[in-house]
Parts: sequence; structure tokens; C-alpha cells
Amino acid sequence: MPRIFRPNAYFEEELRLGKLFPRELEARNSILESSFLVLGSYPDSAKILAHSPPEENWIKYWKEKGIEIPKPILLRNLKQFLQKEKEIQLEEWGKISRWNSNNHDLEIDPALLDSARKYGSKLNQNDWNQELNPDFFSYSIRNRGDWETFLKKEKDNISPDQKFVFKTEFGFAGSQKFRDVSGLKDLADMFLNVKKEPFRIETWVDRTKDFSLLFSAKNGEYKIEEGTILLNDHKGKYSGTWMGEFSEIENYLSGMSESFSKISKLHPNYEGFGSVDSFFYRSKETQVLRKISEINFRWTMGCLLLELRRRFPKKGNDLLLFLPKVQNSDPYSKLKIWEKETGWEILPLSAFFSPYRRPNQKNLIWVRLPTRKTQDPWEEVKIVSESGIQVLVP
Repeated sequence: MPRIFRPNAYFEEELRLGKLFPRELEARNSILESSFLVLGSYPDSAKILAHSPPEENWIKYWKEKGIEIPKPILLRNLKQFLQKEKEIQLEEWGKISRWNSNNHDLEIDPALLDSARKYGSKLNQNDWNQELNPDFFSYSIRNRGDWETFLKKEKDNISPDQKFVFKTEFGFAGSQKFRDVSGLKDLADMFLNVKKEPFRIETWVDRTKDFSLLFSAKNGEYKIEEGTILLNDHKGKYSGTWMGEFSEIENYLSGMSESFSKISKLHPNYEGFGSVDSFFYRSKETQVLRKISEINFRWTMGCLLLELRRRFPKKGNDLLLFLPKVQNSDPYSKLKIWEKETGWEILPLSAFFSPYRRPNQKNLIWVRLPTRKTQDPWEEVKIVSESGIQVLVP
């Protein structure tokens, strides 16, 4: 039975639309496709489903590193590749589809779709989380009545200088919108009257550090796999993941055991990878941990990094980092210079160019760093990011 992995990075958009393979996000999805081709170089790995093949220079770079990148199954060739198969073992970044042997094609699995929408909904998670942590300001707005209730309940508590975060029910990390008090009504009207979508509203807090707890689940048993530092910009947009030995990660995980035990009761039938996003924020003069900001019942970038570390073991710390579009014609030779100058191992998980030689808007870099006793991960990330931009995006 063929084993196929579909790296559907646009999982949340598939949930929102109720259909597979949103065309407008193909380029964005290519980052994950190539990353899983690196994982797929390991023996007995699943075949990777991709929209298009990666560029040859990227494949050549990995070959020089001793890694043979396997050929993906192109989406346009899927029916031909599986035309004689009655069953396949399908794995996905986010579980939502099934193989139809009559049509020889992938289709939405209604049961998986309903489950993913129920447990992946930021609103449903918020309702559940508010029962556990009622002190954090966060409201689920599904209709005009919910909005009026929110305004009535909070009108005496909202200060003129307060800022708010609007989050869609299903959406990418960092896709939230920000408004001050004067802009609340217009944005709520856009969601409720124009887009006709529910949303979650929270007060904007001064986030200081973001963490993620990685877990796996099987046969009703949930297991903590690892902790990571989530790297976000000042608006909460995801920019990378740091994993390695660090006391703050250990302290974070030790404080998460009680909350984590409740997640297994929330979704006892889930199987696969997942993560819990958390953050520290300033409240008056203290640092407060928002233990459960969101739960991802799917693969995440942290899970990807964890699997890379397992398949390519090496002592030290690891960093996944997004860098902007390159501005030179031969970034792979620049990577070699960057490695030589820094002593780091630097690996491009995504190709710098599309198959048509157009530079990709974002690039995912895997940097393997030595362990330092006095290290500060956030300072190291800043050094790596500035160094990478200087080399690749001069």
C-alpha cells in the first residue's frame, strides 16, 4: 500500500473554504513541500505530494551536503500514479481528506472536516479555555447578538488608549487584525456584515516571550515531545522556531503539565502531532503566562524541526528562520560563504526560486548552532537573522 504525505500548509484555509488545494496559496505551500522532501530523503519515508518540483540548484545544494532529495509525486500526476490502487496510507499536515478509489482522486472527508473545524476553531477553543482561565480578556463573537453583549458588558472597562486583536475562526498565525477603540465598530461590521465570518476579540497585551509545547497523541494517550521558543514580530506574526537546551524552556514545560492534561480530555480521539502555543505578557509589574493561547491539532513548524533533529542528529541548538526574498542570482554560493564565515551549518529547507526562476517571497532556513553556556536564544536569533539578511538580501 503506497504511503503518501500531503504537506497542506493551507490547512486552515481548506477548513474555512471546505475544499482542497486553494490555488492562490500554492506558492506559499511550496515551502512545506520542499521541507518534507528533505525529511523524505530518510529511508522508508512517505512519498511527498507537491504542486511542482523544486528547482535544480536547490536539489544540487543538498546533494553536495550528502542528501539525495527524492522526486515528489506531482499533483497533476496523482491519478496516473495511483490508478491501480484501491487503498493508500494518507498522511497530512492537517487531516482533512481521503482517497476516493473510484475517482482516483483526493476528496474532503466529511468526518475529518467536521472534527477539524470543531477542535481547530479559535472560537470553540476560546469558549473551552475561558472556563479554565476566565481572567484573560477574550470573547467569541459569532453573531450581532454576541457583539452587542460584549459591548454592553465591557463598556465601563474599556479605556480610550486600549488596543484589540481580532482573530478569524480559522487562519494562519499572524493573520490577526489590530484596532484601537475608535476602529472597533468598523472592523466588527466588516466581519459580521460583509465577510459574514465569526471572530475572536482579545485585548492587545505586551507579549514578551512566546513558547510552544509539542505533543503527540495515539490511542487516547497524549505525550509531551518537546518545548520550543516561538519567534514572532511585534504584531505576533510567526518568523521562526528555536529548539535546544535552555532553562526557560524547561521551566515553561514544568508549568504546563496541569493544562496539558486537560487538552487530552478536550479531544480524546485525536491522533498525530500537535502543539500548544503560549506566551508571557506584562501585567502591571509582573510577567504572566497565558498557558493556552491556541491549540494546533496538526503538524507545526516546531514538529517539523523536531523530526529534522531526530533524523539528522547533531549536538547543539537548531533554528528555523524565515528570511525575505533574495536579491542576488546565486544565493546558494552565498550560503557557503555564510557557513564558512560563521562556522554554523546552514541549510535551505525551501528553494530560493520557483521552477520558473522567479524569486520566492519568503525562504525557510535551517541553522544548526553550537551550544553556549551563556547563550540567549533571542539574541542569537537576532544575530543570525541580521547576518542572513546581510548575506542574502543586501
